[in-house]
Amino acid sequence: MSSQNLANVPADFQGPIHGLSGDPILLARLRELGFIRGEWVVLKGRVGFGDPILVTIGNMTVALRRREAECVLV
Repeated sequence: MSSQNLANVPADFQGPIHGLSGDPILLARLRELGFIRGEWVVLKGRVGFGDPILVTIGNMTVALRRREAECVLV
């Protein structure tokens, strides 16, 4: 099964992170927030036209810009 990015998953998505890909500065920020391989992520909702998106990772809820969510492979 091939990975897709977090920005393009269906509204009821929940599953593990397979990896990160993209701008090294964004990747460093995402890692600091806990977006690491194997961590479970749950899509909670989208605002407006899909930006930002609300996700839960661990015990925290985070709002990600579309550009950031595109870096997270699930």
